[in-house]
Amino acid sequence: MMRYDFIKLIVGSLIGAVFLGFIAAPTAHADNDATWALLKKPGHVVLLRHSNAPESPPDGDVKFNDCSTQRNLDEAGRAQARRLGDEFRKHGIKAASLVSSQYCRAMETGKLMKLGAVRGLPALNQVFLADVSGMRDAGEKGRQFIKTISAHQLTVLVTHVTNIQSIAGANLSSGELAVVHFDPSGSVVVDGSIKVP
Repeated sequence: MMRYDFIKLIVGSLIGAVFLGFIAAPTAHADNDATWALLKKPGHVVLLRHSNAPESPPDGDVKFNDCSTQRNLDEAGRAQARRLGDEFRKHGIKAASLVSSQYCRAMETGKLMKLGAVRGLPALNQVFLADVSGMRDAGEKGRQFIKTISAHQLTVLVTHVTNIQSIAGANLSSGELAVVHFDPSGSVVVDGSIKVP
């Protein structure tokens, strides 16, 4: 039985990887300063992978109002989130609309940035790569939400690596952000990414 479950996981992951290959977003590469400058231009949205949260112990039976059932930020992750907020302020951005996955590690990342109140959005909750239909659904819901954001309101979506892959085809490390916009055809374009040291 365990062997069968392992095979299912591998096959699901491969299918998910192929699926992501089809939805990978166009990318316009920019250096860090140019990418930060885009945040002051209308129509750009930030996709942020939550800060460092150790893989062990893994999530249990997750209850969003009980952080003990989830992976959480460690001290390095908390420091990373604070530095990220400092970088926004350093680049002249003192406030943003923060929308987050309901997982504690994402909500805490947003709060520690100190750019404004953080509100949870179920559409940003973690999806798993092996869940191909879930990935497709998460991507569609994420893109539909982005379309509702005012072009003149800088918004940071704090979520998980797989959600960002499903929305924009970008593979980010912990605490890394991608700046995206919709092109005239309605596709998500990744303008650049930033990893705060």
